[in-house]
Amino acid sequence: MRKEDLAAIVYREVTQARGYDTDTLSAARKAALDLYEGRMTAAAEGRSQAISLDVADSVHAILAQITPVVRTSQIEFEPQSQEDEQPAQMETDFVRVSIERASGYDVLDDSIFDALLVGNGWLHVHVDEETTESEHRFPPNLTAEELFVVKQTVQGDSVDIKQTETETIATATSTSKKLVVESVPPEDMLFSEEGSGYEVDEIRFVARKRLYSASALKEKGVKQEFIDNLPDAVELYDGDIARQGIYANDGDYRSVQDANRLKRVYVCYIKVQTGMENKTQLRQVWIGEHGSDVLFDEPADFIPFICGSAIPMPHRIVGTGIGLLLAQVQNQKTHVLRQYMDNLAVLNGSRMGAIEGQVNMSDLTNGRINGVVRMRSPDAVVPLPASDIGPQAISALNYLDQVRTQRVGAALDFNEVQAQLMGTSATAAAGQLSKVEQMGGWFAGNIVKTMLMPLFQLVHKTLRTELAGPVMAKISGRWQQADTAQWQARQITDIQMGLTTTEKAERLSALAQVLQQQQGMMSTGGNGVITDTQRIYSAMADWIRTANLGPPDQYLIDPTSEQAQQALQQQQQEQEFQAQEQLRIQAEEIKLNQNFELEKQGRELSYKEWKDRLMAEIEEAKLTVDSTIKVKELNINAQGDNNGDTD
Repeated sequence: MRKEDLAAIVYREVTQARGYDTDTLSAARKAALDLYEGRMTAAAEGRSQAISLDVADSVHAILAQITPVVRTSQIEFEPQSQEDEQPAQMETDFVRVSIERASGYDVLDDSIFDALLVGNGWLHVHVDEETTESEHRFPPNLTAEELFVVKQTVQGDSVDIKQTETETIATATSTSKKLVVESVPPEDMLFSEEGSGYEVDEIRFVARKRLYSASALKEKGVKQEFIDNLPDAVELYDGDIARQGIYANDGDYRSVQDANRLKRVYVCYIKVQTGMENKTQLRQVWIGEHGSDVLFDEPADFIPFICGSAIPMPHRIVGTGIGLLLAQVQNQKTHVLRQYMDNLAVLNGSRMGAIEGQVNMSDLTNGRINGVVRMRSPDAVVPLPASDIGPQAISALNYLDQVRTQRVGAALDFNEVQAQLMGTSATAAAGQLSKVEQMGGWFAGNIVKTMLMPLFQLVHKTLRTELAGPVMAKISGRWQQADTAQWQARQITDIQMGLTTTEKAERLSALAQVLQQQQGMMSTGGNGVITDTQRIYSAMADWIRTANLGPPDQYLIDPTSEQAQQALQQQQQEQEFQAQEQLRIQAEEIKLNQNFELEKQGRELSYKEWKDRLMAEIEEAKLTVDSTIKVKELNINAQGDNNGDTD
C-alpha cells in the first residue's frame, strides 16, 4: 500500500473516531470536567453565584474509599500443571515488581480518577528506548594496540573513535530500555467502537493524541521535511481546554526556538487490509495533525492500551462517570442553594416601601448598617414582607443529598456514619458500615477487573516480547533472576479483591487471634505437631499486608530464605554445642562426685584403720598395764609371803 493511501485511511479513521474534536463523547468529557471544576452557568447580575460541588466531592470520597481496596487486590497467573505452579507464581511476582518499578500503581490512581469522573480511564503500556552518548578524550597518534585498549576501556554498546592532530576522541553510544506505564487523559484517546468485539484489543482502530517537540520527533527518526510540514499545536480542543481549567487561555506559551515547538501527532493502531482478501494486519502508524504524511509505520503485535471503568456499560467500551450521574443533582442543588442565599440576602436587607418626597432616598438606599434614615413622617417608610424559605431549602438540599447517595454510594457519608457508630455495639457497627461500603466495593471490583487485571496481562505480554531477556528483581527479600523470553502466554483466573475498612478491621482482629493461638501452641510443645515457624510467618505476613504496612520482608525474614536457613543451621550448631557442653559438664560433675566419694571412702577407711590401730594399741597398753599391775601385785604378794615365813 502506498504511503499516501495509508495516510488517507488512517486520517479518515481519526476524524470519524469517537472522542475526536467536538463529538458527543468529547462534549460529555468536557461537561464532566466543567462540573468537577464548578464551571456552571452564572446567575443574573446581583444574584447569588453559589455552586454546589457534588461531583468533585463524590469523586474524592469514592477515591479515598476504593483506592486502598484496588491497591491491595492480588492478581495471579493461572498455572497449566502442577510443575507450572512455581513458574506461574514467579512470573506473577516479576510482573508485580515491574509495575511497582514503573510507578504503575500511582499511575493507576490517576486513571481511576478519570474513570470515576468521565466514565473511562486509559493506560498506555510501552517500552521507552533511550540512547545516550558520552565522549572520552585521549592523546593523539595512538597505536593499533592502544586503540584496542581504548575500545575495551570505554563502555558502551558501540564505540566510535576519531583521531585528530591534537587528540583522540572515543564516542560511546549506549541504548537502554525501560517499561513505561502512563495514564492517558481520556480526551487524548480516539477509538472506533464498532467492530467484532467491545474490548480495546478487538476494535479496528485506537489512537492517542500526543504532543512532541520537533527535537523529540527528530530523535525518534522522523524526517525533517515531515517535521517542517507539521503545524504548531496552538489550537486546543474542548477537552484540552476543560482539563486545563482556568489556565486554558492564560497566554501563548510557544517556544521561541523551533526545536522546542510542540507538534500534535496521532499514534494510531489500526487493522490494515493486506493484499489477501478479507485479511488484516495490525500496524502502528503515526500521522500528523492533518494526516498528510506518515511519520512512522511498522507491524504491531498488540494494542498497548487499557480502557477501564468503575461503572461499565455492558457491550460498550464507553462507561458511565460520576459527572453524568450527578449532573442533574449538582444543577438542582446549585439552583436551590442560590435561591437560599438570595433569600438570606433579602431577609438581611429586606425591601422597603417609601413615600416619595417624604424620605431621604440616599439614606434609605446606601445600605449602611444601623444608618440614620431621614424622613418627614413615621409612616413614610413601610417594610415589604419577605418569606423565609430556609426550612424548605434545607429540606430540598437534604433530599438531593439522599438522591446523590443512592446514585453513587454513601462514600460522602462514611465519616459521619463512623462517628455515629462509635457508641454502638461491634456487631451493629459492622453491619451498618458494610452497607455503607457496598457501592464502593462494587466500584473497586469493576476497576480491578477492567484496569488492574488487564494491566498485569499487558505488562506480562510486554516483558516477554519487547523486553524479552534476563531480568532481576527482589522478591520476598531475595534477588531472583528470570528470562522473560522463555515465558509463555498466560491468562488470569485468580483475583483476590482488597478489603474494605470493615473487612480489613475484621481480618486484622482474626489474624491477631490466630497469632496468639499459634504462640500458645509453640510454647506448649506444638512445634511441628500442629503449627510451625513457616505458618506463623504466613499469618504475620498476612497481618502486615492487610494493615498496608508494605512488603512483609521489611519486617520479617522468610523461614524458607537462605538467610533464615543459615541462621537456623547456626542455631542448631549452637544448640548441639551447648548440648555437648552440657554433657561434658555433667560428665565432669559425675567424675567429681565419684572422686569425692572415693576420697571420702578412702578417708573413712584410713580413719577406721587408724581408729582400729589406736584401739588395738589402747587395748595392748591396757593389757600391758594390767599385766604390769598383776606382776607387781604378785611380787608384792610374794614378798609378803616371804616376810611371813621369815617371822
